[in-house]
Amino acid sequence: MVENESNSFPMWIIPFGLVILLVMCVLVPLGGAYNDLVAKDMTVEYTKASVQTALERRADLIPNLVATIEGSAEFEKGTLVEVTAMRNQAMQIKETLKSEQSVDELQESQEELGVIIGRLMVVYEQYPTLQTTQSFRELQAQLVATENQINGERNNYNAAVMKYKSTTRSFPTIVIARIFGFDEDAWTMFETYPGKADVPVVDFNTCG
Repeated sequence: MVENESNSFPMWIIPFGLVILLVMCVLVPLGGAYNDLVAKDMTVEYTKASVQTALERRADLIPNLVATIEGSAEFEKGTLVEVTAMRNQAMQIKETLKSEQSVDELQESQEELGVIIGRLMVVYEQYPTLQTTQSFRELQAQLVATENQINGERNNYNAAVMKYKSTTRSFPTIVIARIFGFDEDAWTMFETYPGKADVPVVDFNTCG
């Protein structure tokens, strides 16, 4: 009698196993949803940093353009004073970029740098001797490449934000997003405002 009781199958294992299985069926998808949210959030942050780095590169090129202009003895004093002011402004913008966090701030810096570059292009067009300067033409390639990089990084960022927003609105991820504070509006996208955020056209060949 004792032997039969010791060899009997503990019936409580079946419901216990079912409970464990049910819990796993719930936790595994939710855990995957949480990890997906974290990954997409980090991707947005990384792509925003890439935009910021590209803008810093753009700001770095402006002092080089100014130095080329200042190296010519044919420029009027007023022109040199103007381009020097542009260089100082670009350097201030770069310092600001090092601490900027919001997309609106990055957007504003991009627009300000675009205005400076546009003014430098006006100076370039006014002086034929500058148009034949090799250093200026070398800076052309760097500037155009940087503009393309900025556009590419902005597009990457906007795409990452779209994926993040889509994920936070999807079930069951929306449950995890609400619990752990993943706000679907935590990230905003870059936008183009008419007359403000247009990338300046940089074409030195049409003037030379």
